[in-house]
Amino acid sequence: MLDMFRSKGLQSAIYGVLIVATVIVFVVQFNPSAGKKSAKLTQTCAATVRGTCIEDKDHKAEFMLLVPFDDHGTRLIGKAKSMRIPQIALDGLIERELLIDEAHRIGLTASEDEVTDAIISGFLRVSIPADKPELQVSLQAYDGKRYFGFWFRDPKTKEFDEKVYKRNLKNLVNESEVEFRDFEEREILAAKMRDLVRAPVRVSETEALGSYLAEKSFAVLTYVEVKPAFVARYSTSAPSEVEIETWAKKPENATIIESTLELRKKEAPKDGNIRHILARVAPTDGEKEHVAALSKITEAYARIERGEPFAEVARALSDDSSKSKGGSLETDKTDSFVPPFKAAADALKNGEMTKTAIESQFGYHLIKKDDSSRLAKDVARELYYKSRSEDAAKDLATRIASDMKAGKSADDAIKQETAGLKPIPFIKVTLDKSAVRKAPATAGDAGADATIADAGKPTSTGDAGAPAPKVTALDPQKDDDRPQALTSTSIRRGGDVLPHVALADAAKLIDFSFNAKDGEAMGEPIKMETGGYYAVALKEHKLATKEEFDKDRATYTETLLRARQNEALALYMKRLLDASRPEIKRDEAYMAEWTSDAGAAQDDEEP
Repeated sequence: MLDMFRSKGLQSAIYGVLIVATVIVFVVQFNPSAGKKSAKLTQTCAATVRGTCIEDKDHKAEFMLLVPFDDHGTRLIGKAKSMRIPQIALDGLIERELLIDEAHRIGLTASEDEVTDAIISGFLRVSIPADKPELQVSLQAYDGKRYFGFWFRDPKTKEFDEKVYKRNLKNLVNESEVEFRDFEEREILAAKMRDLVRAPVRVSETEALGSYLAEKSFAVLTYVEVKPAFVARYSTSAPSEVEIETWAKKPENATIIESTLELRKKEAPKDGNIRHILARVAPTDGEKEHVAALSKITEAYARIERGEPFAEVARALSDDSSKSKGGSLETDKTDSFVPPFKAAADALKNGEMTKTAIESQFGYHLIKKDDSSRLAKDVARELYYKSRSEDAAKDLATRIASDMKAGKSADDAIKQETAGLKPIPFIKVTLDKSAVRKAPATAGDAGADATIADAGKPTSTGDAGAPAPKVTALDPQKDDDRPQALTSTSIRRGGDVLPHVALADAAKLIDFSFNAKDGEAMGEPIKMETGGYYAVALKEHKLATKEEFDKDRATYTETLLRARQNEALALYMKRLLDASRPEIKRDEAYMAEWTSDAGAAQDDEEP
């Protein structure tokens, strides 16, 4: 049986205090004549485990023991439900029954004397699932002046009192003395099994020292994230067909294009299907909202022009519910659309996208019609965009990293290497007289097609009175995706480093963090799994010492031992649960009552 939890993996467990069973201290009555709970003709089972019924009354008792109290002694039933305590209580009882079954299998028992001693000594054990070490159930033990259900002693004499016991036992768990004694016996037997599983686990001094040095040593990095989307937006232009064709003919690229194309053919776009990206603006919105919407629609346009798929940009930026479908409206008919949108969509040929933002009463739109005949070219364009964006991001990150290596601060390196990036003028806007925000009054005979250069002039906005946005542009120095100097959290050996760093590069980064000098920068950027790059410098680090360990040896080793033992228990329970899945049946209807809003118990009410 114990082979179930012996694993070399335990030696690599991360330090942490893992709470598997919460012990609640209070004194209860010794009743030597109390027997076991008798069988009932009818039972409501919250769950059955290997044929054993977990009665609803036991589940409710477990739940009530786990319900937290406020400072005034009120049980927070509503809060407990929001914390999923009903589910946690049932999970704990299921584990308890599996442990009891294992205990019976190997001959463990809990004698009457053990139950009596446990009751008199004041322990009431509660089973918490072993896979939730982060669970911290706060069950307050009140001082001598307040007795909100936990203590079974006389408030004056501090001695056990039968009347207090009976009253508080009923109030606390709503169980009789016989039922409570049976409850305690089962908890003791499960606790014995947990102790048996934990007992063989040991922590050597060498292991404790190694864990201490890894945990207490730390490093803090200064890093700059260079995102391909930012670089593609400002340092690349729309690719020509010749550029894409030349790239696509390379053998390594042709293979990727072909495999991607085969996947896309299964969901090929339908000719004429209409897609759009919406930057929503309300009729009553003012200049600020229009500028924000135009910024978004301009970003979308720039990304698509440089090769990013329309559908992917729609998923990322659109304010319309169609974004989950890549902006697809699932139709090639325009009769039901508002006039500005209909006019623009009708003017498009398959494969084309509007060259201006189309303004309607809903905001600004980019509109496109699908063309299945362009699928191969679109795939090649998309993959070329991704490759070129990542190459450009790597180049910028390499230059920033080199500047930092040469002694420049991260901020100065960013400033120097992005100084040449130019703002992107706002996309032109097609205004329609039927739209809520009318074309500039001074546009005269310019017609419906007005550019952003007309913005800022007096306009009529109906009742809203909102002016048109002023002339502006997307500014690389204000872009949310721009490279910025950031500071990492404390990095530990064996822990996480920076987000989205591949395992091989994470090891390289850890080695640098604990061996470089403070202020030193890595000469080469670190690649992210998401396609971007980090330029990194070591801000500061501290290495723990054996002398420090010696001061904390006893406390640290004991804490580490508990963590290792509880990890062993969690592993044992996982294997036991996995092997017993077919023999565990939960009453989903019963549990649904606990999560239903209707008739939910309020604080200090019985569930």
